[in-house]
Amino acid sequence: MFKRKSDITALGEHEMMLGEKRVKIEKLTIVKWRELFEVVDKLPGLIVQVLTASSDDFYAYVVTALDLAADEISQIVSVLSGVEAEYLQESVGVDELIEYLARTVKRNRLDGVVKNVQSLLPKAKKEE
Repeated sequence: MFKRKSDITALGEHEMMLGEKRVKIEKLTIVKWRELFEVVDKLPGLIVQVLTASSDDFYAYVVTALDLAADEISQIVSVLSGVEAEYLQESVGVDELIEYLARTVKRNRLDGVVKNVQSLLPKAKKEE
């Protein structure tokens, strides 16, 4: 009996809690990837703005970007986790949402995927 209870409460390597809900950090399949891009709208532009912000304005840009992208972030996590976006907005901390996204990136080795895709693209010729 005790073993079963500990199995219920123990989180696996690819699991975490979002509020009171246990979720899995899934592999991104092509189907999930397509679903994800259906909800991504403002986020890429906001990320570029944050990355190109001067060091004096960096934190102001981050806070503004998080405010503007809050709905989109909850939609993205909803698609990835299967948890309703409304629940995420009302019951889950921003830190948990960001951790979920970071763990999804890590689990799917998206940094390596970007490098591999770049290596497949033809190199631009340098102007002389």
